[in-house]
Amino acid sequence: MALIDNTIKLTAEFKTFDAEYRDPTSITLIIYNKNRRQVGETIDITVDDKVSTGIYQYYYTIPTGYTDLVYEFSGILEGTTVTGRSSIVCDWT
Repeated sequence: MALIDNTIKLTAEFKTFDAEYRDPTSITLIIYNKNRRQVGETIDITVDDKVSTGIYQYYYTIPTGYTDLVYEFSGILEGTTVTGRSSIVCDWT
């Protein structure tokens, strides 16, 4: 569980259908609230966020006023858009 106003580390892994890690292009991160509305601006993920081939991490501070969030990493891999989502359960205490 993530505490509101704390910073968490979000991780994305991009793999081919053969389960090989690859670096996509045009990687973005979008945060949504529980009503599927975008929170803040779309975040461009860059080489500075790269951990290793196909693995990216972004440090995100949980904003005040939200109890449940969903994060979505998206990129283009081998000519196809690849998107993955996961939830963030937030608590104010």
